[in-house]
Amino acid sequence: MAANGSYRNPSTKDCWTFCSSCNRCSDKGKYAKCASCSGRYDPYGKIDPDRDDFCDCRNGILRWKTQTGRLIITKFHSNPFKGEVKYEKKSEDERDWDSYVKDMREKMNDPNWNPITIYGDD
Repeated sequence: MAANGSYRNPSTKDCWTFCSSCNRCSDKGKYAKCASCSGRYDPYGKIDPDRDDFCDCRNGILRWKTQTGRLIITKFHSNPFKGEVKYEKKSEDERDWDSYVKDMREKMNDPNWNPITIYGDD
């Protein structure tokens, strides 16, 4: 494993193309500069690049290198990009809560008012 911060976070690079199926760069391996890029979201810059670990979702294949170094290759049984996102209907309690928050924001003239506050132990 590389030293912390020795690589640049790939998701901040201009060439980064997000794959909604595997959450990696879908263009990893297309360019010469990809050899020094892990192709994964890596804010601390510590994931070692691996030539076998890249997004192949457009071909219906999931390639994944585990933390233990094992390479997993499997075919998708269905297209991960087709289909519709379905939402569950809001319950009556959720609708009542949303209505209460909306009314209070109007009364207080504060569009960001939130009745739930989280305090940290700093």
